[in-house]
Amino acid sequence: MDAEQFARIYDTHYSRVFRYLLGRTRNPHDAEELAADVFATALESLERGAEPRQIGSWIVGIADHLASRFFRERMTEVEHAETSLGEEEDPEELALGQLDSQALWQCFDTLSPEYRRILLLRVVAGLSAREVAESMRKTEGAIRVLQFRALKALRKSWMEAERDDGRSRTTRP
Repeated sequence: MDAEQFARIYDTHYSRVFRYLLGRTRNPHDAEELAADVFATALESLERGAEPRQIGSWIVGIADHLASRFFRERMTEVEHAETSLGEEEDPEELALGQLDSQALWQCFDTLSPEYRRILLLRVVAGLSAREVAESMRKTEGAIRVLQFRALKALRKSWMEAERDDGRSRTTRP
């Protein structure tokens, strides 16, 4: 793979990968670093002869894998810190950093990991149902059903939060 070909791949897919990783990490710095790792990994794989059928879903798959590894490593670091410091803080909260206080993210956090992943891939990263299906090893129909259910669950969480807050929100997911 020559530099010009890879530059086209990078230009075409960087914003999608970054948005996906930002949705996973909620930290622009971490998302940028992970995106750089994604494209370095993709380049290495392509130079070794990888021939992905759908480059976009393949690259987002790499992003998903590296984000999962990132959080596993963070959890390990947090566990070691807790052991040495004796702190009682929630490791997941430390690993994910400060949660965004916006109501939508709070509702998003109530979704199952699979629902969150579907929404991040389809809505935030902008992958097609076919690309998500390939990435998650499911059928396109299954992805569409999962997306529908994820949006329904998000809407339900939003409405419950609205009711619990006792105030009306101006926008709705």
